[in-house]
Amino acid sequence: MTLEQAQAIIASPFFSAFLEPAADRRAFITERLAAQGIPYRTVTLQDKTHIVITYRQSAYNPRFKMKTLIAHYDRAAGSPGANDNSAASIQLLLFAQTLLQKRDAHNIRIIFTDGEEAGADGIKNQGAYRLGQGLRALSMQQDDIFVFDMCGSGDTLILSESGIYGRDKRKTAALSALHRRCRIYADAACRGRWLSLPTAYSDNAGLISAGLTAQVITVLPRAEAELLMRYMPHSAGMHLSGNVHSAECNKSAGMEISANESAAQALQRSIITNAHVPPDSPLAAVIPQTWQRMHTPQDSLETLTPQAFILVDKMLRYLAGVKEAAYYAKL
Repeated sequence: MTLEQAQAIIASPFFSAFLEPAADRRAFITERLAAQGIPYRTVTLQDKTHIVITYRQSAYNPRFKMKTLIAHYDRAAGSPGANDNSAASIQLLLFAQTLLQKRDAHNIRIIFTDGEEAGADGIKNQGAYRLGQGLRALSMQQDDIFVFDMCGSGDTLILSESGIYGRDKRKTAALSALHRRCRIYADAACRGRWLSLPTAYSDNAGLISAGLTAQVITVLPRAEAELLMRYMPHSAGMHLSGNVHSAECNKSAGMEISANESAAQALQRSIITNAHVPPDSPLAAVIPQTWQRMHTPQDSLETLTPQAFILVDKMLRYLAGVKEAAYYAKL
C-alpha cells in the first residue's frame, strides 16, 4: 500500500459512510462483502451478530495452523469510533478482497465481531466471550488469533502484552508463545516500526476467558509509545513490583501514589482497565493521547494517519504468508 492509497482510503466517501451516526455497520460490511463476491455468513449468539468470512477449500492447507483475524465493528455510544474500531474494520474489509485474489493457501478466516464494547459491563457480556465458547466447541482453540483494534492512528505497530503475565500458567504459556512468534512476524513485516507494550484488553479478553489464545495488534505514534515505555515496566517477563520507576515517575510526571501502590502500578492499572483519567490527572501526561480519545467525540476521522494503514497492510500481507506447522498446536 502506498501513501497515496492510504490517504485515499481515509478520505473516501466509503469510509465516511461507515462513520455516519445512523450507519447500520453490520449491513455496511455484509453488503460490501456480497458486492465483492466474498463468501461470508452471520452468526448470532446472545443477541450479538458476528460476520465470518471463510474462503474456498483450496485456501486452506491442513498441514498448517489456521489464522483467525478479528476486528470488532461495534462502537461506543456518542463516539464516531474512527479509530475504535472503524479503521481496523475497514482494513480487514479491504484485506478480505485481497485474499480473494490469492491463489495459494493462506489459512485465514476473518471475523468481524459484535459487542466488544459490552465488555465494559463484564467479560461474559462481551460478544467475543460467547463467540470464543462456540469456536472452542468447534475445536478451533488451536487457531492463532490476531485481534486488530485501534489501528488507524500512528506510525508504530504495537504488539499488546495483555494477558501474558497472568496467574494461569497454562494460559499464559500459550499466550507468550503466540506473542513471541508475533514479534518475529512484526520484525519481518515492519522492521524498526514496532514495539511490544501492555495495552487495554480488546476482544482478546472474552476469547482468553473462553479458553482461546489471542494476540492484540494496535498502532500508536512512536513518541506516545516511547513515553509510555519510560514509565511502565514491561516485556521480558518484567512484572510490576514495589517502587519500580516510581521515583522517576513522580519527578517527571508529578504523579501522586498511595502507600500501597507505586506510580508504575497505578499507570499499569489505568492502562489495562482502560480507565478514562481526568485531563488534570498526572497519569494523563503519560497515557497515550491516542488512547485517551477512545470512546469520546474526539475519536474522529481527522485523527487517522495513512502511516497506520500502511503498517497494518504490511502486517496483514505478511500473516497471509505465514505457515506454522499444525503440530505446534500439540506442543
